[in-house]
Amino acid sequence: MKEFLGKEDFNIDFDLTLIKKKKPNDEEHSTPYTLLDLDYDIWDVVERLKELTVSEYSETKIDKDDLDPPLLFVFGIDINRKLVYVKLKIKGDQKRRILCVSFHYAREPMKFPYA
Repeated sequence: MKEFLGKEDFNIDFDLTLIKKKKPNDEEHSTPYTLLDLDYDIWDVVERLKELTVSEYSETKIDKDDLDPPLLFVFGIDINRKLVYVKLKIKGDQKRRILCVSFHYAREPMKFPYA
């Protein structure tokens, strides 16, 4: 993923989707709230994704809503002493796309098996 994000032909409009769903009952743990609170835009998210390390990896989940491909990769990033929950999906074989399904403050403590 880091290699893909760093390529010269990476096009943020076509190669990355940042899901920005609002959560009416839990706004503080929504992507729009977190982006606003951190003063982040999509390019800031891309930079954070490029910096991800194995020690920030938390778990792999099965996406029950989209089985093509079914894997979701979960990371936790410390930003300004707050834990940000990041959930990613990489789609496509020849032309890859990255779906950032979640980029919000963590609701619960996270485990990091490689930290």
